[in-house]
Amino acid sequence: MCAVLLLSSVLHADDKCGVEVKLLLSPGQTEATVASFQLVRETTGQVYLFDTEGLDLLSKGVIVRLRRGADSDLTIKVRPPASKKLVDPSSGREDFKCEMDLIGGQTNPAYSIRSKYSGLRVPDAGPNIFSLLSDGQKKLLKEAGVSIDWTRVRRIGSIKSTDWDSVSQPPFGRLTLELWEWNAGSILELSTSVGPNSGQPSYAELVRLVNAKELSISASQGAKARIVLESLGSHVTR
Repeated sequence: MCAVLLLSSVLHADDKCGVEVKLLLSPGQTEATVASFQLVRETTGQVYLFDTEGLDLLSKGVIVRLRRGADSDLTIKVRPPASKKLVDPSSGREDFKCEMDLIGGQTNPAYSIRSKYSGLRVPDAGPNIFSLLSDGQKKLLKEAGVSIDWTRVRRIGSIKSTDWDSVSQPPFGRLTLELWEWNAGSILELSTSVGPNSGQPSYAELVRLVNAKELSISASQGAKARIVLESLGSHVTR
């Protein structure tokens, strides 16, 4: 009976996962994209990613991200195999998010917990980051079956982040444009959040809309954090 209830809970949680439709554009099209979609509310901040020199966290589907700006936060995100479903380990007490990342037409599950960050300094070593994790974030890593040697984790890179939002862009709700710039490159991502059953149709419509506006779609599609981490390789920011 308990096993049935647990399976029901897991499936129910997965059914509620929204879809984050993401499309990478040519960074050289930033101004044209902002104008074409009439994007407003520009905000800037810094994003810091943490991993080992060998990118062990990335290889396990784990992203550790600290964002500083108007809303500073520390986020733990896990991308387990599609067959592994996770539920909120904090039982609603923390900012848990379950979503399906639809990138390049491919959908992958992602689970994250975000906590507020009020520190004045950005940590540079794994043990310092681990000491900041909430109970829910630690449990999320445990539920995902991830073991991390935090003594080997370092801050990798520093990314300037600029975001723009649209009030409404039919047939979508809000569209978000995010530009990441770091010393080895830049990424421009257009995204929108849709319901559990609207991912593929919304992705096709977003591609159609971008093409109609004669904007350039990047030949390489992928998750921003993965692209940044792989571009930096073993160059760890001290």
